[in-house]
Amino acid sequence: MPRNTSRSRVGHTTLKIFTKSILAISLSIAGISHANAYDSVTFFGDSLTDGGYFSSITQGNLGLTESGQFTTNPDNTWATSFAEQLGTTSVPIVYLGNQTGNNYAIGGARAGEEVINTDFGFPVDIASAKTQTNNYLANNNVDPNGLYVVWAGANDLLAAADPDNNAQATILGAVASQIETINTLKDNGANYILVPNIPDVGLTPRFTPDPGLEGQDLIDALTAQASATGAASLYNQFMLSGVAGTGANIIPLDVFSLSKAIIASPTQYGFTNVTDEACGDASSLTCGRDTLIETNANETYFFADGIHPTGQAHQLIADYANAVVTAPSLIGVLPHIATTTGLATNERLQSHVNQIQSSEQKPARTLWAVGEVANQEIAGFDGDNNTQVLLGVDFAHPNSANAVTGLYGNITQKDFENSDVGTGLSDIDLGEVGFGVYHSNKFGGLQINGAAGFGNMDVDVTRAVTLGSNQQQFKSNADGKRFYANLQAGYPMQVSNIAITPYIGATASRVKIDGLKEKEMSGIAMQFDEQKYSTTYGKLGLKASHSLMENLNLFGDIHYQKQLSDNREAVTARLNTLPNISFETPMVETDDDNVAMTLGLSRSFGLLNANAGVTHSQGNDDDSTSLFVGLNGAF
Repeated sequence: MPRNTSRSRVGHTTLKIFTKSILAISLSIAGISHANAYDSVTFFGDSLTDGGYFSSITQGNLGLTESGQFTTNPDNTWATSFAEQLGTTSVPIVYLGNQTGNNYAIGGARAGEEVINTDFGFPVDIASAKTQTNNYLANNNVDPNGLYVVWAGANDLLAAADPDNNAQATILGAVASQIETINTLKDNGANYILVPNIPDVGLTPRFTPDPGLEGQDLIDALTAQASATGAASLYNQFMLSGVAGTGANIIPLDVFSLSKAIIASPTQYGFTNVTDEACGDASSLTCGRDTLIETNANETYFFADGIHPTGQAHQLIADYANAVVTAPSLIGVLPHIATTTGLATNERLQSHVNQIQSSEQKPARTLWAVGEVANQEIAGFDGDNNTQVLLGVDFAHPNSANAVTGLYGNITQKDFENSDVGTGLSDIDLGEVGFGVYHSNKFGGLQINGAAGFGNMDVDVTRAVTLGSNQQQFKSNADGKRFYANLQAGYPMQVSNIAITPYIGATASRVKIDGLKEKEMSGIAMQFDEQKYSTTYGKLGLKASHSLMENLNLFGDIHYQKQLSDNREAVTARLNTLPNISFETPMVETDDDNVAMTLGLSRSFGLLNANAGVTHSQGNDDDSTSLFVGLNGAF
């Protein structure tokens, strides 16, 4: 996630002000909002997602003041927090009330079967998740950049446990309905469909054996619990396989694995009780603060009633969903970071070539080195004190006074850290070892130079995921490669005692980053497939040099760089526990242009030449300020 730290960066800020004042350039600085990758979110499902469908009854007929959700009211179900984390809201459809919301979920809803609720003393029709979706489509156009959530099946599993029902037919019918709902959304243009699986129902208080049971009663209770777990696992397997088979872009949530992990280690996630109901004998629909069996049970208990989560448990589900649906977008920024890093290396090489072209004497062979330290912000990620070193050798052509060919190698280390991030990328460590060739010559009045190179990269990524009070770090590593070629043409001229060269150039780059796989085997850990990224940049600029005194020169460069082509694609990702389902999320927009300047001094000391300067580049979201020092000498 983008970094937002109050840490002092006096040197960084001073350099920015200095270079911007010289250029007299005023550009706005805007950070990327990773959370707003989706334009909207729409929910379909049952009581696990219901945002208050029955509130008109609980607050009207029943005279309660609670919010009417199936949790520890006035806490919200996960949909509210999840929508807020994505930068939008969850507004429930309400029985005999508001019908213009985006949360269509209804407590008691099944995947495809219509049912009637008679608990209120009068019949209330409960639309299935399939019908909810059809009702939405009858009155709305699908948002192609919206996220659609379909979470259903829990009530079908409860119905399957009824001995009066055919369990197998009930489960398979729910699976078929889920497939039909997903297919309908896909056919109507939904590009991002979030499908959580069902939690381990066998771990809920409804199916957990009472502590006092013994003998055959205990055996029967354990058998029922195992059957509930097995039914949930079977439904999840068939359902996810079926909806993935529709060809829709399914983003799965493995809530089954998550619920097992939390109940196995409750204190790790901030819970003290994962077996009892926080609301006592009351239904979670009418449960409020006065109903709780102990103070703050909504925060320390996992279950509100026999099957529904507390407000704190819902918050964990929202945190988990947010981590999954935003992670691929963040990982998808890595090729842009690698490309931008490569462009900075090219700029440092070009600065050396500029020194060659401005020099009247071109020794037969010259060794040179340039070191650079930079503070950078790329695609919302901050990197302080990033370093690189270039080492090279120039070879002058004996038959051409203006021709120089060279070889160089570079070692680059970029580290983008954010120790304060809650959920997102907390560390990106990119190292590159590369080499290349370059050539400069003058043809008539035209000065031409070109370069080509290769870099071998090592990318280490740390992704932080915060679920309630628990933060986990997931690490992954990948190799990468960068290839580039650039060409630049300029026309030198003398204006008074200043040498000026307007120029035009282009750089083609290709970056490949191998797949990243987090090592942990859990429903939170993820893997990300290989990424390839080819770009072409055009450049228009002006460079100049001026002799201040004997052996002391002032030099500078200012240019505008624009991305002319870009084939970056959304990264495909998978959950480690569900590796057969790959999915995509929206790409984060990145800068496609910038303005940059370099200002420096060079000084000759016999056969040695030293130079030092500052470079600043500025885009809407990317900026970099660097100090460099170079030394070259004939041999």
